[in-house]
Amino acid sequence: MSDNGRSGPDSGTVQRAMRNVLLKVIPLYVFFSSAFCTAADRVMIATPSQDLFEMPVVVAMRNGYFRTEGLEVQKIQIQPEIAVKALVAGEVDYVLAWGTSVQAAMTGTPIKVVAAMVSRPLHVLISRPEIRFGRDLKGKTLGVDSFGSRVDYLSRVAVRYLGLDPDRDVKIIDTGDSLLRVAALKDGSIDAAAVDVALAVKAEEEGLKRFLHLGAIIDLPLSGIAVTAAKLATHREQIKKVIQATLRGTRFIKQKRPETVRIIQSHLRITPSQAIKTYDSSIRSFTDDGFVSERAVSLDVRRIKEELQVTKDPSLSQVTDWSLLREIKLERSKIPYWLKNDEP
Repeated sequence: MSDNGRSGPDSGTVQRAMRNVLLKVIPLYVFFSSAFCTAADRVMIATPSQDLFEMPVVVAMRNGYFRTEGLEVQKIQIQPEIAVKALVAGEVDYVLAWGTSVQAAMTGTPIKVVAAMVSRPLHVLISRPEIRFGRDLKGKTLGVDSFGSRVDYLSRVAVRYLGLDPDRDVKIIDTGDSLLRVAALKDGSIDAAAVDVALAVKAEEEGLKRFLHLGAIIDLPLSGIAVTAAKLATHREQIKKVIQATLRGTRFIKQKRPETVRIIQSHLRITPSQAIKTYDSSIRSFTDDGFVSERAVSLDVRRIKEELQVTKDPSLSQVTDWSLLREIKLERSKIPYWLKNDEP
């Protein structure tokens, strides 16, 4: 009996009513879930290596920022030159290699960089422990990955910054990739080399000396998002979503130090203390809003022009397109500040 003395519905009636409701609700749930999954754009992002420069994309993937934009992202590691060819062929949608993308654009390949992630080098000049001052490098040997490369260029910039002439005062030799350069430092084959921040932190713990952070002395973009000109003309909304998710990843990196340190530790497979030092050494290299200065782009274009011995001066609009970044910046400026501060 109910409280008012009337008979209430029996348990069978209640169960049948609930079953009827569920039979109506579940198909709707499945329908909308399926519709959402079908609507998600699948995109392939090519990265040159598993490294610090790709952290904004890594964070955006781990935190679900791409999913929020309705994107299903897969990241694949490909050598930069091959990645650019795959981009043009439509086998990948985005490439994170700044230098190779700019070089390809300068030589006529129809691609453009639409956003930057790292605006300053993530390289550190490390040396043998007996090298204490810049003058101590005079007559010494520096190792690079290959002549004419970005590492070669940065090494020469570092030598000039330390008051020496890289063509007269030091000997520069090709010793291979970062790990080989560190090994050459340990066995005394070379005296100094520029390597990425995380590896420099490890090398310091092994007795080598962190000598000069190159991000502190030069603006030179290291990574960004490159797309084909055709995609830029036909899929602007998708590209915009990729940029927005990536910028959220960058803001998270800058605002959430402890959480980012843990992601760096996991992604680079380094110790907690190494991850902290890596974060603190690199945080200023990440761009705030996806833009890099015209001066920095011009410097990189000039560097590549000299490397390729190109006679024609390409316009900056041939290699970069910031139009979507400007749209995003304008839209974000209209968001109330208390909502901006709520999450990255």
